Amino acid sequence: MIRRFLIHLNKNKSGILEMSQTTTPTVQIRNRAVPITGATGIDLEVSVNAPNFLKWKNRMEKEEHLQVNKIDVQSIDMFGKNVGFVKFKADVVVEKENRMVPGIVFCRGGSVAILVILKSKETGKEYSVLTVQTRVPVGVYQYSEIPAGMLDGSGHFVGVAAKELKEETSLEVTEDRLIDMTKLAYGDQVEGVYPSPGGCDEFIRLFLFKETLEQSKIDELQNKLTGALNENESITLNIVPLDQLWKLSPDGKTLSSLYLYEKLLKENKL
Repeated sequence: MIRRFLIHLNKNKSGILEMSQTTTPTVQIRNRAVPITGATGIDLEVSVNAPNFLKWKNRMEKEEHLQVNKIDVQSIDMFGKNVGFVKFKADVVVEKENRMVPGIVFCRGGSVAILVILKSKETGKEYSVLTVQTRVPVGVYQYSEIPAGMLDGSGHFVGVAAKELKEETSLEVTEDRLIDMTKLAYGDQVEGVYPSPGGCDEFIRLFLFKETLEQSKIDELQNKLTGALNENESITLNIVPLDQLWKLSPDGKTLSSLYLYEKLLKENKL
């Protein structure tokens, strides 16, 4: 494995992997050659050139208090020809305090989530849309959450949000009608909210979509089957009163979206 990388690097000196004197592949972080190893069968070149890994690396480049001493790639999941997830362990030291910090990283990347609020023309009552689907990681057959999806690498948050909203709810919206609540709350300081920063790099960009519809149109959405079948998605919609949303879903991004919406509304930013 290492021999193959060394041959490649001799041909492509601009590659992210470099050869050290010990013939161990390295990656440059803050002008330091950090050794990188991998489990049997792991393609290190593919791993360190994965968009999610590069974003993590760029964050570490900017963080002057943390020093990465070693990276060990433990697994990689491919989505077709593209890298889906990378899991690795990084030996990291807080320089000022000279202490090690936990560095097991599930490199998943960013995603978007949309809080949908539908107002009845006849009654003025507000509803929200939950997608109900199976979530194997938490062992739940019918898990309720707001529409969400992973970013596609383009960095086009609002475009992905509009696409996911259509796929998961069948509601078609133009991008200008999606309100970026993350940006309203934090400006350009953060990319999104972090649901599990102790072990995962994922950030979620939170959007809002509001629409006024006839009650009959809202009722038609109840129990509607949606989802991208080519991606093995099978989704059932659950239309719930907005004031009951917090009781009906224990999902982190759902509760975060609702809280952010209420706070922005209170501060007249919506």
